[in-house]
Amino acid sequence: MNQEEKMTKNLLKDCWLQVQSQQQISLKKINLAQISDRYFIDVYAPRADFKGALYQFLIGLLQVSFAPERRKEWIKYWQQAPTETELTQAFQPYLEVFELANEMGKPAFMQDLELAEGTVNDISSLFIEAPGDNTIKNNQDHFIKRGTIQQVSPYWAAIALFTLQINAPSGGQGHRVSLRGGGPLTTLVLPPPDSAFNTLWHRLWLNVLTQEEMEEQFGVSTLKKVSDIFPWMAKTRISKAKGSETYPQHTNPLQMYWSMPRRIRLKWTDTLGLCDVSGESSDNFAQEYITQNYGVNYAGSWEHPLTPYVFETGKEPYSIKAQPGGIGYRHWLELAAVNEEEKKKRHCAKIVEKYGVRHRWIKTDFKTPQLWTFGYDMDNMKARCWYEATMPLYSVEAVYADELRHYVKTMIHDATEALYLTKQAIKIAWYENPKDDPNAKKFNEKAVAIDSNFWKITEERFYQLLGQQVDAVQQDEKMSKQLLNQWRAYLKNVALNLFDSYALSSGNEDGDFKRLIRARHGKRETEKGKKKDGLEYWLNIKLKPSAV
Repeated sequence: MNQEEKMTKNLLKDCWLQVQSQQQISLKKINLAQISDRYFIDVYAPRADFKGALYQFLIGLLQVSFAPERRKEWIKYWQQAPTETELTQAFQPYLEVFELANEMGKPAFMQDLELAEGTVNDISSLFIEAPGDNTIKNNQDHFIKRGTIQQVSPYWAAIALFTLQINAPSGGQGHRVSLRGGGPLTTLVLPPPDSAFNTLWHRLWLNVLTQEEMEEQFGVSTLKKVSDIFPWMAKTRISKAKGSETYPQHTNPLQMYWSMPRRIRLKWTDTLGLCDVSGESSDNFAQEYITQNYGVNYAGSWEHPLTPYVFETGKEPYSIKAQPGGIGYRHWLELAAVNEEEKKKRHCAKIVEKYGVRHRWIKTDFKTPQLWTFGYDMDNMKARCWYEATMPLYSVEAVYADELRHYVKTMIHDATEALYLTKQAIKIAWYENPKDDPNAKKFNEKAVAIDSNFWKITEERFYQLLGQQVDAVQQDEKMSKQLLNQWRAYLKNVALNLFDSYALSSGNEDGDFKRLIRARHGKRETEKGKKKDGLEYWLNIKLKPSAV
């Protein structure tokens, strides 16, 4: 009997999900049918990307097995969570789908059905941030070392595999990216932290669409086989030949939650030890996996309900990705609202858009829910960083939505302008001839810290004024302009303080304080006479108060 036949682990039947309770500081392991218990407030994961994956796993599971038909049923289970018995019955038809190990030719969670041969990799290569083959070959794994993960217990191996499949970056010839592209952003709606409805169940249920909403967005699918939703339940759609792409019409829309671009089969060992990811003891481990290229090649107009997209005329939508510098309020419009531009539109995730209607369903203490955003910043196959952030989510009546977007866009534009002017002034203060000084070429590298500091300092004030702006656009246009002027005055002070802090640093290597004063206050001689062009001058020009 081989190892796959010995090991019996099932993600739906077993108690493996670790949750935090309102009553206990310690964690508790439960089976997935217990997630509706009102005492559980969150899940635990040993890694940030695993926690994001767990939420998507649980949302996807509910979307497939327990999605309400219409608004009335959604409200019913919002007000009174289902029992463990109800969820157990809902999950029952999908037990086989969530087996972790099986003999070849039988389904195993997120694994190729018939992958008997291929390249054998250490289990550490399953993790997105792991150094690649060339990095190891050239001995360049300075920051993330090889060999730190050698064995992973079954349930965390399953989540690692799920995390890779839904975020997969480009991986070389024929190693396909995820359905949403490499390293997509995910945005989830969460209850306010101080709400009585801030439980694990409500955190998940806020992100489950009704069947009616799914049909409005994606149409009524005639592809209803289990394998149309869970691709590992059938032979893989090999994508080597021309025309072998998988378009939305080839599958059930629910496959978006369970996409499987990589052909992988985990190899299990019957060993006692500790998991290198969680530190927990286990009697089974995944230490290697087999992989082969040309897995499912998702193409076409996929629009995952949990991801924001850019829509450009004549092109397929593409998911918004994390970028260097992290996620902050400068991204609020594209993540929490629709941002119209001249040639393209940035659109929040479908689940965020739907909250604009659902807040009227809830009718509870939901003045300011949270938007949880997370994802990898990828540079092709290289993971540069994992970013996540929470930000307030506001709902206004449709008639005021455009006006709110206008003011928010103006506030973000003003902040961007203030930061640009500050950096330009610092550059002038640091270098006598910024265009010709060879040291000035490294300014952009040093400016990363200035960027980060500016956005961090101004974030709290932005959200304070944003909350007031939401009320103002619905009540008093004069107040909206006053709030905008408060923001501009605040930005000027931050810009000048940042300049003072950085301009006096070691960047001013020759100690020319006259140049520093000129960069701030702005008087210099030109062929046409005296000219003002310092930071104070330009801040007053660019951030001029609006007439009230």
